[in-house]
Amino acid sequence: MMYMRHQLVGLALGSLVVVLLGALCTGQVSLEFDLPHLLINEIEINPAGFDTDREWVELLNPTVEAIDLMGWQISYSYREEGYLVLSETSLLIQPGKRYVFVYPGLRLRNSEAHVFRLLDPDGNVVEETAPFMDEADDDSTWQRFPDGGDPLFPDLWFFQESSRNKTNG
Repeated sequence: MMYMRHQLVGLALGSLVVVLLGALCTGQVSLEFDLPHLLINEIEINPAGFDTDREWVELLNPTVEAIDLMGWQISYSYREEGYLVLSETSLLIQPGKRYVFVYPGLRLRNSEAHVFRLLDPDGNVVEETAPFMDEADDDSTWQRFPDGGDPLFPDLWFFQESSRNKTNG
């Protein structure tokens, strides 16, 4: 999974003093962390019955600011990749809120595993799922658990009854 990464370099008067088990060490410390960003939170690949116009991806905004979906894209792939623009006009997802994007006029191949990617307006991949497959033809979906993922296990997904536009737990 690709994340936007930022690096912090701790420089306190040229060096950082660290006390560890009674030993005194000096030097520079580099910390790397993942900033929150728009996330793919739930995916319906194979709803009960006819699939066209009923397959969807739920996005979650875990940040403290609204995110404008204008220019963002979802890609899906099994053998070849397809791209869909989420919105060509301004469409805001408020902090902590969800947005369900329904694939327009599209039916995904159910017998193939799909990888879903979320691309920002500059075309950078900010989110990528593992390959998911759904041959159940019911209302089960692939869901990140808990909502937005666990910081220790960000790629923890479950296949269970749909929670569209609601918390996954």
